[in-house]
Amino acid sequence: MRVLLTIGLLLGVAASAFAQRVPEVRLKPDTTTAPIAESTLPRQSRVAAEAGCWPVTSRERVVVTMDTGPARTGTLLCMGPEEIMLTGSGPLPLSTIRQIARPRDSAFDGVLKGAAVGLVILVFCAPDCPGEYVIRSTIGYALIGGAIDAAQGNNKTIYRREPAAAVAWRVRF
Repeated sequence: MRVLLTIGLLLGVAASAFAQRVPEVRLKPDTTTAPIAESTLPRQSRVAAEAGCWPVTSRERVVVTMDTGPARTGTLLCMGPEEIMLTGSGPLPLSTIRQIARPRDSAFDGVLKGAAVGLVILVFCAPDCPGEYVIRSTIGYALIGGAIDAAQGNNKTIYRREPAAAVAWRVRF
């Protein structure tokens, strides 16, 4: 019985290791297959391949700040040397984009994590702790968790166009 249990454990560990394998990522659009117009790819994939942009591995929402007009929010499908593909917007030239960044997450999840740490105290001293101490510690840890999460931010800039160097003279009277 121990042998069967050991073999089952080894197979279970090995199966999860194979599930973690990272797929191969191509750095250039595939030009060895059939022409893109005749391809069975979805429309957005065909447009992305025709634009010469490379797929992005992250499927998180991003905020694209444009030079003019409002910022656009969507999922970044691919990014090339001259343009990007954003869901819902189609191809956008990089010359009109000021910045691409992931939005900040809310501090509410930090509050929940801190409150969970405060409630762990309840598990250790459940019959002997007065409710007032448990509530105070839960609120205190929730505030600490929210403050740490708010300070951390978690926003990441993916692309930023540096401003062009310029010389300006201003004369005032």
